Amino acid sequence: MRRRGSFDEDPDIYQMARPDYPRRVYEVLSGMGLGPGARVLEIGPGTGQATRPLVAAGASVLAVELGGHLAARLRTDLAGHDVTVIEGDFVTVPLPDGDVDLAVCATTFHWLDPDAAVRRLARLVRPGGGLAVWWTVFGDPDRIPPWRAEVDRLYRRWLPGEKVRPGDLPAVMRVAERTAELAAGGWFGPVQVEMIRWEHQLTPRRVRGLWATFSAVRELSADRRRSLLDGVAEVVASQPGGVAVDNYVTALYTAPRRDDSGPRRGASGPSTR
Repeated sequence: MRRRGSFDEDPDIYQMARPDYPRRVYEVLSGMGLGPGARVLEIGPGTGQATRPLVAAGASVLAVELGGHLAARLRTDLAGHDVTVIEGDFVTVPLPDGDVDLAVCATTFHWLDPDAAVRRLARLVRPGGGLAVWWTVFGDPDRIPPWRAEVDRLYRRWLPGEKVRPGDLPAVMRVAERTAELAAGGWFGPVQVEMIRWEHQLTPRRVRGLWATFSAVRELSADRRRSLLDGVAEVVASQPGGVAVDNYVTALYTAPRRDDSGPRRGASGPSTR
């Protein structure tokens, strides 16, 4: 829970440093009903990186944010838009049942108890509506650039417990596990999965800001955090032109809300596209 709340401490750096989600995410959401008049529930909007494109598509957004600073920031930034921000825990905050066309959760679902979250979503999303959950992995395990080896050495020194063993997949890319969470109870399905691969250019300033938003880095002592961030910035500065190209992947999971009112057994497995 400490890491979950750490994002509320400095909304400005999160807004500045985190890259936008790829356009493909919103193309998929458009096929799920995102558009003018759509009633969208967003879980954990943070600084509004996904909220803004949802509003731009014409949706009416109800955003539930745990962090008080983030909620206040979002209310200010999106004042005058069709966005209602509620501060609280998504699983327990009062919300009207069956009033949502599309529920979305960007880079947040892993902080929730999946069983409780899916049960709540099943009550909130109307039959025939949809659910979309996605995360960006800042370092595609299938496309690792050479400069990342230097960063791995820094991690072994300053964050040894965070190093993923060779061959391990990030949790959000473990399709069978994530699909089982969303399909539990049979309310949502079949689950569709899309791995959206893209590139991002990093300068020393940009990489320093981005790494400073990672929860494990934020948990370090000030001295250790500064040493790690200095080192990562130096690695990027040493690249040609002082710019490093990094490879990312956004793991997008989507599912329709089944029309039946109760849970089903034997929910189908994932379909990967």
